[in-house]
Amino acid sequence: GRVMDKKQLYVETIRCNSTFTDAYFTLAGILAAGETVEMHDGRVLDKKQLYVEAIRRSPYNCFTYLKLAEILAAGETAQLHDGRVLDKKRLYVEAFRCDPDNILRVLRNNAEFNSKQVCIEAIRCYPNEAIAYLKLCDELAAGETVKL
Repeated sequence: GRVMDKKQLYVETIRCNSTFTDAYFTLAGILAAGETVEMHDGRVLDKKQLYVEAIRRSPYNCFTYLKLAEILAAGETAQLHDGRVLDKKRLYVEAFRCDPDNILRVLRNNAEFNSKQVCIEAIRCYPNEAIAYLKLCDELAAGETVKL
């Protein structure tokens, strides 16, 4: 029989079912920064590319956008399968659009981009989305104001 490590097992999982998003997500999570993995089809992918692949297959998973945002350096962007090029802020906004409650809980104490900031950025990007206004209300203290 074959001897396989975790990375090889995830690649084999993807070979068997290329729509299994969790395999891309988890494989990206175990790769070290700068490390790559050769896929069954010959492509060599790094963490960023694996997260983009996961988003392509499951565009409503908030945590994939979040993880992709977390690995980007300041000023770095990621191009998604639909052609959009997003920076960290926009990836946080896309995560928010998928699941506002989960993302706000995760970002509540994030020094780099907190829950209020993601609500404000979501309103700037999508000014007609009521949920962003509603969630921003929840994030504000009594009597606190915000400039949009």
